Amino acid sequence: MREFFCPSSEALCRFRSGPLEGHIHSYAELLCRQGYTSEAGWDKIRAVSELGCWLDQKHVGVEMLDEQQVAAFLKSRSGHVPRWSGEKASLTLLLKHLRQHHAIPACSVNTHPTPTDAIAQSYQQFLLDERGLGRNTIQGYIAVVRRFLFHRFPDGKVEMDKLRAKDIAAFVLHDTSNRGRKACQLATSVLRGLLRYLFHSGRIATNLAASVPTVAGWRLSELPRYLETAEVEKILKTCDRRRRTGKRDYAMLLLLARLGLRAGEVARLTLDDIDWCTGELRIHGKGGRIDRLPLLQPVGEAIADYLRKARPRCPSRHLFVYAKAPYEGFSSPPNGICSLVRRTLKRAGLNPPHKGAHILRHSLATTMLGNGASLVEIGRVLRHKGVQTTEIYAKVNLDALRKLAQPWPGGDQ
Repeated sequence: MREFFCPSSEALCRFRSGPLEGHIHSYAELLCRQGYTSEAGWDKIRAVSELGCWLDQKHVGVEMLDEQQVAAFLKSRSGHVPRWSGEKASLTLLLKHLRQHHAIPACSVNTHPTPTDAIAQSYQQFLLDERGLGRNTIQGYIAVVRRFLFHRFPDGKVEMDKLRAKDIAAFVLHDTSNRGRKACQLATSVLRGLLRYLFHSGRIATNLAASVPTVAGWRLSELPRYLETAEVEKILKTCDRRRRTGKRDYAMLLLLARLGLRAGEVARLTLDDIDWCTGELRIHGKGGRIDRLPLLQPVGEAIADYLRKARPRCPSRHLFVYAKAPYEGFSSPPNGICSLVRRTLKRAGLNPPHKGAHILRHSLATTMLGNGASLVEIGRVLRHKGVQTTEIYAKVNLDALRKLAQPWPGGDQ
């Protein structure tokens, strides 16, 4: 049985020295709440204590502590063989803890941004304030912006008056050479938006948005990627529900497969989003949209089983948390949930061309269509804004398509 970190005040006394002396106790309380084992907790306390001694030797006060000081401390120990590999993570957690208690200043902001940084930051603020995009979406947009500016101005000297249509075409040809169609379409869409923004803000004299090449791709040109019903059930059976992680993974997979939630929506679920009295689940969707879905009995039972028997005690309000300390919710973008789907596909012996969490959402829609649900009903479950988004599933309704098929010329010959 694991022994969790829960030190007494007396046990912490010998680590209280140097400018960090007054923060050892509160840092230890944080480690207790996050569920670290006794061994890991004491290792983190020792790392903080050694940092405090180093600061004392350098005559550096706690108010001067930042990432640069931590890096200098770790560099001074380059010849030292650490007892474990988590020293940097421990000290990063310490900085976060001290900033939350206003013991040290907030992370310093670059007061002299490069021209690329200045354009990226102003466009990011525009997308946030004027377009109302989510922060995760904006991160993807800004990555494209930085790639474009670095490609055109590799020396960092951004001169927008020298920007020409041929530069934009050259970037698109270079950037899309090793990317998928969807990624290429996103890049060109972001580039058009950026050029319109630069024109309307007066940074360029000509609107060059029309010079961005179009990536070939027609609406409804592809079939939805999905798994058969038996394959979805095979995935669910791979979860070992005798184990804590198995209970958690099973509940998350049910939300993906039975309610059609997106991976990010599962990651954002909190304990407050479940209304057990009415049997409803509050979903925080794309673009800040909030919807309510009925909590199906199998899904509710799986979540209740996880909460009662598998979810660790922790202060996090996220419904699903990591199985090891620190007990926090899944990161955003929810790469952990997508990785879970890939692992379960591998355990089930399935190898579809696309292995992301979205394949279970497509599979639910396809199954509903096969059971007689209309496109309008499917759109309501998947919470599509318009029926046009749902129309792609009509292409897998083979019974309806057979009625529209014309006889082959020449009959059966």
